[in-house]
Amino acid sequence: MSKLPILQHKPKHEELILVAFRLDPRHDGPEFYTLLAVGGDDERPPMAEARIVFFTRPELAAKALALDDSLVQLGAPPKDVETFCDVAEALYRVNSQNADPDGVILDCLLMFDDLVRATRLHMPDRYQGILTELAAGLTEGTSLQRIFSSPSLREHVEDALLWCVGAITVKARLLNE
Repeated sequence: MSKLPILQHKPKHEELILVAFRLDPRHDGPEFYTLLAVGGDDERPPMAEARIVFFTRPELAAKALALDDSLVQLGAPPKDVETFCDVAEALYRVNSQNADPDGVILDCLLMFDDLVRATRLHMPDRYQGILTELAAGLTEGTSLQRIFSSPSLREHVEDALLWCVGAITVKARLLNE
């Protein structure tokens, strides 16, 4: 019997990215931030006492990172924003637009997926299904006009997104000093 080769599995390289968020449509830029470990099998934000750690200024990233022993080993936090999750703009586009040329909605869906998973809350199946279908359609390049064939579908997507915002909010810890 021939010897089978032993496969060496290289651990995936994880790194931290800085993520900015905007909720208020009247605000010009990011309102708060978090970090996200990416590149591994489990993309995740910093957690402290089962809560996602957010912060109001990028300078607080090191303080947020220090609260999560599993992420602190990944090194110093980045100084530059890698991803901007514009929740206000995503909701506006879901409510009234027929195009999302720069992928604002998909960016929010992908970020919400990681953050809701980190909350360990169970998303209602109807919301999970509708957001999964929306993400698939946007990934394939389907226009919003085609996806939203009825006004009620827009309302259902808005409800699902707002559920995500609520779930993330109730499982959040905000550092502002």
